[in-house]
Amino acid sequence: MSLTPVNKTETPDNEKSSVTQDVDPSDAELGVEKPEVFHHHKTTRTKPFIVLVAACAALGGLIFGYDIAGAGATFLMPGFQEHFGWNNMTTSEIDQDKAFINGLFGAGATIGAVSIPYVADKYGRRPTLFVATLVFIFGASLQAAAPTMAVMYAGRVFSGFGIGALSMVSPVYISELSPEHVRGQLSTLWQLAITAGILIAAAANIGLAKWDQGWRISYGGNILFAIVLLLALIFMPESPRYLAGKGLDEKARAAMATVRYDDEVDDEVEEVKAEAMEEKKHGVASWRELFSSDNKMRYRLFLGVSLFSIQQLSGINAVMFYAPTILQNFFGDYESIIGTFVLNFINFASTFITIYTVEKFGRVKLLVTGAVVMCCALLANAVLSSVEQSATIGYIVVVFAAIYIIGFAYSWGPVAWVVCAEFFPLRARGKATGLTSMSHWLWTTIVGAVFPMASTASLSGCFAFFSVMTAVGGIMVYTFMAETANLTILEIDEAYANHKPKLLRDDFRCSAKANNESDDEVIAVQ
Repeated sequence: MSLTPVNKTETPDNEKSSVTQDVDPSDAELGVEKPEVFHHHKTTRTKPFIVLVAACAALGGLIFGYDIAGAGATFLMPGFQEHFGWNNMTTSEIDQDKAFINGLFGAGATIGAVSIPYVADKYGRRPTLFVATLVFIFGASLQAAAPTMAVMYAGRVFSGFGIGALSMVSPVYISELSPEHVRGQLSTLWQLAITAGILIAAAANIGLAKWDQGWRISYGGNILFAIVLLLALIFMPESPRYLAGKGLDEKARAAMATVRYDDEVDDEVEEVKAEAMEEKKHGVASWRELFSSDNKMRYRLFLGVSLFSIQQLSGINAVMFYAPTILQNFFGDYESIIGTFVLNFINFASTFITIYTVEKFGRVKLLVTGAVVMCCALLANAVLSSVEQSATIGYIVVVFAAIYIIGFAYSWGPVAWVVCAEFFPLRARGKATGLTSMSHWLWTTIVGAVFPMASTASLSGCFAFFSVMTAVGGIMVYTFMAETANLTILEIDEAYANHKPKLLRDDFRCSAKANNESDDEVIAVQ
């Protein structure tokens, strides 16, 4: 996998920072000052260290993915069932336990996502990663050692809080460190890590299912990855954009020097300083300002919350978390765990599609086409789940489930994280991404809590509902979302300022790279 595009010819130093100022006569008469425009050459190289840093930050996604597959499979493990007395409980009581195990994790994550922006904005991205990882380790330890279901519930809340906090800060951290030409690719590492964690846990569950205490590793095995993240934080730099926003220019330069080549540092530092100056003019965004019409903030916040809402209402976590239980309708317990592993492998492999396409084709195309694929596959499974169940029907369900997962894995899975991490102004990014991440976990909680009982009542109805949600999501993105591939923060502001909902989009007919790519970068500074 290569993240390094073909080099372009460098422009002379005296051409890199030319300054122009265009004042429209009508504006001049009104006394309106047009923004100054700085031109500098866009970097087209990727320092390997930034890839390493992004991969380490994405370990939070791996921890989350491991939990999805690890916890879901324990419901079919004899050792887990015996330890918590499920053998002597009714189906309704077991469904309630399942709902609390999944729902409390989501509730903790919701709290973590909405409360951690204060820490991230005040103390920095690195300290926030550290604290969130420690909280997760504490929660996972409680789960792995749980003597009773009450302790398991407590562990789910704490580990959920840690994951929710990581889901807010990790994508933002990666986005803020990344150069524009690979920002989407590096941000995709978060979702790739989630799918890798799911795959690792699914593979481990095949062996752990035969061991009475194996369920403890299903809940606590990801502590190992959390420790690796803690160690990695020793060498990971703070976000230069965060440091520049705090007026720590020398520290911002030092941090930038670790993730850019020497001849790129000056231009990049000037860019983040220009962005920080623009943000400082208005101060840190208040919660009330997030819902104002200034700079299209309410519009963008609505889009971000909607993206994550649809992402979860498409049913992905219900399908991935309860895949063993769903397949149990057609196969035996152990065969269901094997089938889940196959689906998880497809999920992991399909995420690589995004890495190679997210910058070339852009965010909008991937989200819209993914929604179409997911909607069709879910409709097929809604029909199949309504007929008499058999092994043959089960195999066909697995095929359409695989198609659905492919559609999600290259689109709504990674791209929603990419978009929400990049399309808010720096001064509002902490609070805004906290709210969008909160919506992700809120719907994760609701779907996770409701799905066990809803699928028992009508699995076909669940698939039909999920298909409708994906259709709504595809229409929403096509109509209201601006393309942000290869754009700087201020260019993204401009893209949303100029975006008008249309039935026929011009940028949907060509690649985002061709649409947005230019030799010069324009940064507007009031």
